[in-house]
Amino acid sequence: MRLATFASVFAAACAARAPALLAQARLHLVLVDTAVLSAPRLDESSGIAPSRRPGVYWTHNDSGDGPFLYATDSTGRDLGRIRVEGARNVDWEDLARAPCAAPPGTCLFVGDIGDNSARRRWIVVYVVPEPEPPSGPADTERRVVAIDSIRLRYPDHPHDAEALAVTPEGRLLIITKDLSHPARLFSAPLAGHGRDPVVLEPVCTLAMGINPLVGRLATGAALSPDGLWLVVRTYVSLHVFALDGCRPLLPERGIGLPVVETQGEGVTFEAPGRLVTSSERGTVGHAVLVRYQLLGLPEP
Repeated sequence: MRLATFASVFAAACAARAPALLAQARLHLVLVDTAVLSAPRLDESSGIAPSRRPGVYWTHNDSGDGPFLYATDSTGRDLGRIRVEGARNVDWEDLARAPCAAPPGTCLFVGDIGDNSARRRWIVVYVVPEPEPPSGPADTERRVVAIDSIRLRYPDHPHDAEALAVTPEGRLLIITKDLSHPARLFSAPLAGHGRDPVVLEPVCTLAMGINPLVGRLATGAALSPDGLWLVVRTYVSLHVFALDGCRPLLPERGIGLPVVETQGEGVTFEAPGRLVTSSERGTVGHAVLVRYQLLGLPEP
C-alpha cells in the first residue's frame, strides 16, 4: 500500500467514524492466568511475541543485555535462549512476529528503538528468521543470523519509542513514548530500503490520554491476527485502535490492566482475542507473564 493512501485512510476514517465506533465497541478484558518468568537471566522482559510452537513465547531484555532472544511458556518456564548474530542490543524495546520470505516463512522483528535521551541519529529493526525455540534452561548456545537490519530515522527529531508492530502488508509501525507529548504513530516499509536510514512517515496522533504521572505511556504494541486492530499498552492500561484509521475503540484512558506489573511493557496476540503481556522484574524481584481474553472486538 502506498504511504499516501495508508496515511490518508487513517486520517479520513478518524474524522468520519470515530463517534459511531466508540458507541458500538463494548470491550472487556478478562484475566485468564498469570505466571512468574523463572529464567534468572530474563529480568527486563520488554517485548513479547508468540512462537510458531503453540504455547511458547519469545521475549528479550531491555538495554544492558546482549542480543539474546529468550523462550518461555504460559507457566513461565525457562526454555533457554538464542543469540542473534549480526545484532547488538543498544536498547531493545519491542518484538513482533510476521510473515517473511525467509524460511520458515515467519520472522521476528526486533525493535532496537529505545532512546531515553532522544539523541540517537537512527534506530534499528533487526529481521530474524524465526528459529526453532530452545528446549530448556541449559539450551543457551544456539545462534540465529539476522538477515536484515533496517535503520530508521524520524522526519523531525529523535524520539523515544517502545512500541512496534508489523502489518500483514509489510509495514513497520512505531509508536513514540515522549513524556511531554502525545503518542505518535509512524510508519515505514519493510522492503525497498538501501544503506541509508529510512525516514519514518508520520501517520497520526493516537488518542491515549498520555499521562506520565499515572504511567499512561506507550510501552508496547501488537496487531490482531487478522491485521485489523492495533493494541497499544501502557504501564497501567490497554488501548485499541482500528488499523484503517486513528479510530479509538475506547475512551482516552483505555481499559485499566487488572494485574499490577512492575514496568509492564510487552504485549502480543497469541490468538484472536487472546492477549499476553509481560513485565520487567523491578523492585518486586520477579517478572510476570499475564494472559487475558479481550472480548467485544467489532466484526470487520
